[in-house]
Amino acid sequence: MIRAFYRASLVNRIAMVMLVLLLFIQAGTFWAARQSLWQQARTDVQQRLMVGEGIWRNLLAQRQQRLHEAASVLASDYGFREALAAGDADTLASALGNGIARIGASTAASLDAQFRWLAESPGDVSLRLSAAQLRLLAAHPATDGAQLYASRGKVYQLVLVPIRAPLVVGWVLMSFELTADVAHDFTELAQLQLMLLASDGPGPLRPLIDSLPEGEPPPVGRLKDEDLLEWRRGGQDWLLRRAPQSMLDGRMEAVLAASLAPATGATRGMAFQLGLISVLGLLLFAISGRIAVRQAVQPLAELSASTRAIGAGNFDVPIHQREREDEVGMLARDFDDMRVNLRAHRSEVTRLAFHDSLTSLPNREAFKRTLARALARAGAAADREPEGHHEEADDEMQAPPSLVVLLLDIHRFKLVNDVLGFAFGDGVLQAVAARLDARVQLAGDGVARIGSNTFAAVRTGLDRDEAEVWAQSLVRLFDEQLLVAGQRIDVQVSAGYACWPEDAATGDELVGRAEAALQAAKRQGREWLAYEPAQSVSTAVAVSLLSELRGAVTRNELRLFLQPKLSLDSGQVCTAEALLRWQHPERGLLPPVHFIPFAEQTGFVRRLTQWVFDEACRCWLTLSAQGLEMVSVNLSTRDLVDTQLIGRLQASLDRHRVPASAFCLEITESAIMDDPQRARATLVRLGDMGFRLSIDDFGTGYSSLAYLKHLPVHQLKVDKSFVLKMADDQSDANIVRAIVDLAHNLALEVVAEGVESPEALDALVHMGCEKAQGFHIARPMPWEAFGGWIAARAAEQAVARAAAQGTAVQGTTPQGTAPA
Repeated sequence: MIRAFYRASLVNRIAMVMLVLLLFIQAGTFWAARQSLWQQARTDVQQRLMVGEGIWRNLLAQRQQRLHEAASVLASDYGFREALAAGDADTLASALGNGIARIGASTAASLDAQFRWLAESPGDVSLRLSAAQLRLLAAHPATDGAQLYASRGKVYQLVLVPIRAPLVVGWVLMSFELTADVAHDFTELAQLQLMLLASDGPGPLRPLIDSLPEGEPPPVGRLKDEDLLEWRRGGQDWLLRRAPQSMLDGRMEAVLAASLAPATGATRGMAFQLGLISVLGLLLFAISGRIAVRQAVQPLAELSASTRAIGAGNFDVPIHQREREDEVGMLARDFDDMRVNLRAHRSEVTRLAFHDSLTSLPNREAFKRTLARALARAGAAADREPEGHHEEADDEMQAPPSLVVLLLDIHRFKLVNDVLGFAFGDGVLQAVAARLDARVQLAGDGVARIGSNTFAAVRTGLDRDEAEVWAQSLVRLFDEQLLVAGQRIDVQVSAGYACWPEDAATGDELVGRAEAALQAAKRQGREWLAYEPAQSVSTAVAVSLLSELRGAVTRNELRLFLQPKLSLDSGQVCTAEALLRWQHPERGLLPPVHFIPFAEQTGFVRRLTQWVFDEACRCWLTLSAQGLEMVSVNLSTRDLVDTQLIGRLQASLDRHRVPASAFCLEITESAIMDDPQRARATLVRLGDMGFRLSIDDFGTGYSSLAYLKHLPVHQLKVDKSFVLKMADDQSDANIVRAIVDLAHNLALEVVAEGVESPEALDALVHMGCEKAQGFHIARPMPWEAFGGWIAARAAEQAVARAAAQGTAVQGTTPQGTAPA
């Protein structure tokens, strides 16, 4: 071979030497690339294992939190503590069974203060921990992570919560069993396998949960904390990571395993490609020599460097060799096209992550970032202000940095979707967003869509008075109709806003305060409202009252009140409206405004409606004997869509033997328009039963007369907001007169509520209104006092008639004044 080498021509010898050198170079490159790929793949697997350990601990922490919350609910339950004090094991067991059923826990038990077992939840699973184990568990804070316990080949996650009254009088023990489903959930989340091993003594660890393929257990003894171990099982190579677990009376280890097969496959594929490139390079070098090698290798090295930069996220790196017309130039152009596409893709992903696809406005996450930056700038500006100022320069001091967050909500947007369709609703959102964006962008600040029909805006440099002007200007934007799909529609909005730093210190608190103001504005029928601390307090109080309201029915704390309605043509009181009051044991007599709005949100208002109707039926015989001909009862939105409403009303009528004609059911415009089709069907059935039907708060909703004339209603009730100011505001008087005329044209009776002055009563008489209701006639009173009020009023009228004898007739206007 050596002789042949020397006999060859110089060209061939140089080519052979260069070819051998290239062969060694290519082989070294191939080996280094393969090792680098393998090391990178192994590093990726290590990162997955580290992330997986965090996922596993978070999964246990979430389950621990659920256990602790469920056990705390039981421990704080008054009935449960009474059963504990009475030693009622059956009640304790039932409550424990209900507690674990709510969250899907495995077992629960009740213990006394000395950790003696009192009762267990029903079922086949029983955990009888010793007193020493329970004391150890009691000393383990719930915030220190999951506390595990192995028993009879199973693993349980435990929590022990004290029962205080106010000292510790007992304990609630609750547990989750860690089953194969938990391992399956972990595998789905982390794409890793899990093995849970435990030992109740110094002996070897035994597998309790194993999602790996069948085979020998992993060599846990060779694993050190935070170290990794390669291991083969089930015909696959695995990378293991040990995660020690806290356990009662023993040791427990969680072993996370990630298969190296995908990394190995990817490495082999890349190795094959690199090998193929090496062979081609050798062939090209053998044919073309040093010049061809220089022309081929150097551009590839440049492309490789650019590819690594792209892989590192630098999409602005220049791609050389694009001008070449050969294969290298083609590859460079393909790499450059890939770089451009990847950059566009990343930009699109970023846009989708921080923008609302429907309105093209920033979304909630983007708004939070915008708000955080604005707060940071405002905070930095506040820090730069001089700490002291001369008194004579006070007038020249600039206003301190300020920031306003405003939330704006579209009224009855669900109705738009239900009636006109989701496509039209999307168009409304786009039109609202465009109008808001055009106005807010002019001010140099940001607007975003943070909910279905909720928008948020932030503005800097406004004081509280200027913030109100800004809020008013945004609401006034929608005084002009929107053009959607060729149609012009009216949109009403409400806004709530909060100011930094007066109302909140952080962005989340500021948004929360603005949300509280928005909800208060909607409840009060206001177009805009600034945040006040009482809004948060009132919400918390209302939620507390709602939880107590459920027991108020059974404790007979509800009271039926009546407010008379005056017949304006006869001057007699023959009808009244049934109203609800709550005789709270601590807060006194509460009107409905304190609890009805939240009861409507939860659906509990249906039970309140039934209570009022049933109580009115019970009292009907007494009231009718006192001269009352009809009682009005209010129905809510929840009642109209309740399929069992008809049956419950009929049952009350039958039970108390009262005809349906003795009642008038009042339904608000808004309740009807929330679901017009179902509301009409319910009203038709109620009318067929013999009830009289009335549209309450007429004039404040979105109903049309074209729709109302198809409803089986007998009466319109003018909203008190128009009647209250009728004597002073001619526009309100014109609205009332128009409603009366329209109702009469539809053969409907008219009732005006909110009559608080004799002038308003006289005006209603001249308008032809049939009935009136308000404080000028009588305030709401307990139903037991209604007969006495009727008698007193009759005596007062008799005295007035006797005094009027012999005098000229002063008019036919009925006088309805009565004691308040």
